[in-house]
Amino acid sequence: PKDSGDDDDDDDEEDDDDEEEEEEEEMNDEGKNTANQPKLLKQKEKLTKSKRNKQKRHKALLTQLQHQKRLKSFHHQLAEVRKHAKDVQRAELLRLRRQTELSRLRDEKKQEPLGKNIWNQLAEKDPIRAPALPVALTEELEEHRGGTLRTVAPKGSLVTDRLESMAARNLIWKKKAEGRRIVQGKR
Repeated sequence: PKDSGDDDDDDDEEDDDDEEEEEEEEMNDEGKNTANQPKLLKQKEKLTKSKRNKQKRHKALLTQLQHQKRLKSFHHQLAEVRKHAKDVQRAELLRLRRQTELSRLRDEKKQEPLGKNIWNQLAEKDPIRAPALPVALTEELEEHRGGTLRTVAPKGSLVTDRLESMAARNLIWKKKAEGRRIVQGKR
């Protein structure tokens, strides 16, 4: 008499063992196939109830360990997802702050009138070729007619000042005169 649930699992294991034994029996010591020779079948020993129970407990333990391993892996992945989500939120917040700062700077630059501080802007772009400020020095003031502002002769050129102002306000396109590039070596 067989037990209904206990032997089903044991039969699968025994079938695997049978197949291995049959393959081993087919090959003798010299490696020749003995499939044509009569086979001596071993009679299987019936497992005792305690051995079957022990195998059952072992199998249950293995499945439980596998389940715990999968659960641990799942929790690890969940923690990683949370970590990555926080990283994404931080990066998004940083990007948003940068974007607002840039837009604020752009707005400030748009609010500043064009053509303001022309001489300073020219000096920042190209300090070597920047024009001198059209202002008389104190020595020049004293030399000419007593040094009052009413008697100061204006410096600079109205045409160049107007052209610089218009170029700064993007009303005209200022063509830059580029010098020849000196290339060393053979030509």
